[in-house]
Amino acid sequence: MVDFLADNNACGQNLLRLVSRGNAVIAELLRLADVVPAVFRLENKSDQLKYGDVLCDFSYFQMADTYDNKIESSPQLQDRDEEFRENYIEILTRFYLAFESVHKYMLDLNRYLEELDEGVYIQQTIESVLLIEDGKQLLCEALYLCGVMLLVVDQKIEGSVRERMLVSYYRYRYQ
Repeated sequence: MVDFLADNNACGQNLLRLVSRGNAVIAELLRLADVVPAVFRLENKSDQLKYGDVLCDFSYFQMADTYDNKIESSPQLQDRDEEFRENYIEILTRFYLAFESVHKYMLDLNRYLEELDEGVYIQQTIESVLLIEDGKQLLCEALYLCGVMLLVVDQKIEGSVRERMLVSYYRYRYQ
């Protein structure tokens, strides 16, 4: 039987790459968690007054026209919105790409498991991978990494902050 992690074993190599990528995503999430711009928390009164009208949560998607019209009708809000865009678009992009990486990791893990189930990897099934020591370790680790990613995002970056970041990224990138 061929070594599970051999270069010519696509099943093992794909799982190894997936786990490696999962660890990289977690590392990036932890780096970003330490540099969340305080303005997205809207904790102090000055941030609330200055940016409260340009930072939106997911309710923006239900009333996008209302929010956009409010900003467009006020030169002060337009300036503040443009200033905010210039100051934060780079960090917003990094956060968005990290969140997207979590989603892509989950999709890729599901696809890998489906491929195992469908017989894409000749002579390999989920059961046979779990019988191999390296396969068992990597498959468990891949699933474990999903949970760690979700916990890191949930515990290190508050939900309201994530919402404001995602809505800001959407507004500045796609409008």
